[in-house]
Amino acid sequence: MQNWTKPLFGVLLLTASSLPAMAGFDEDVDKAYAPYRVALFKSNQNDAEATKMAIGKFLKIWDGTILTSYTTAPARYEGEANWSKTLTDIKAIAVKADAATKEGKVAEAHEILEAIRDELDGLRDRNGIRVFSSYINAYHSEMEHLLNVKLSKESWSPKLAGDIHEQLGVLAYLAKDITAHVPVAYQDQDAFKALLNGLHQSINGLRAALDDNDPMAVAKAIKSLKPAYAKLFLKFG
Repeated sequence: MQNWTKPLFGVLLLTASSLPAMAGFDEDVDKAYAPYRVALFKSNQNDAEATKMAIGKFLKIWDGTILTSYTTAPARYEGEANWSKTLTDIKAIAVKADAATKEGKVAEAHEILEAIRDELDGLRDRNGIRVFSSYINAYHSEMEHLLNVKLSKESWSPKLAGDIHEQLGVLAYLAKDITAHVPVAYQDQDAFKALLNGLHQSINGLRAALDDNDPMAVAKAIKSLKPAYAKLFLKFG
C-alpha cells in the first residue's frame, strides 16, 4: 500500500513556490470565498442560523468589493465575454440561497450554493486560470462520484471493486495535485499540514480496504472521504 504522508511536505516546498502571485481580483474573491465555504459546510449540516450568517458575510464582500471594484475585467481576465453576467449571477445565486434558508429549506440552499463554485470554476477555466480552490474543487467533483457508489455485500463483485480502484486512482492523482499547488502561505501552518495529511490518509484507508477485498470496510472508507475533505475545504479550500 502506497503511503503519501512521508513525501508530502517535501513536494510542497518544491512546487508551491513556483506558483504565480494571485491578482487582486482573485485575492478579493478568496476573501468572499471564506464565508462561502462556511455557508456550504453549515448548510450541509442543516444549520440555518449559521448558514444565513455566512451567506450574509459573503454578500457583504461580493456587493461591497467585487461588484463595485471590478465593473470591468482585470487584465488576467481580459476578453471574458460574460464578465458582468458571471459576477451578477453569483450574487443572484447567493440571494436565492439566502431566501431558501430563511424559509427553512436549508438542504435546498446547500444545493443552490454549489452553483457559485461552478460559476467561479467556469470563469477561471474559460480564461486558463487555476487557483488553489480549483484543485480542491476538482478533487470534490471526483469524490462525489465515489460517494454515490451503491455498495453492499450482495452488490460486491470484481467489476465493482475494479471500478472503485479506477476512481480511487483518479482521486489519489487529484490529491497529489492539491499537494503540488499549495499556496506558500499555508506551507508552515501545522493545522493545514494535519488536514492535508488527513485527506491523504482517507485515500490510504480506502486503498487498504480494497486490498483486503472487504466490501463493508470499503463502504466505511468511502464514507470517511467526505469529512476528511470537508475539514480541509472549510478552513483552506
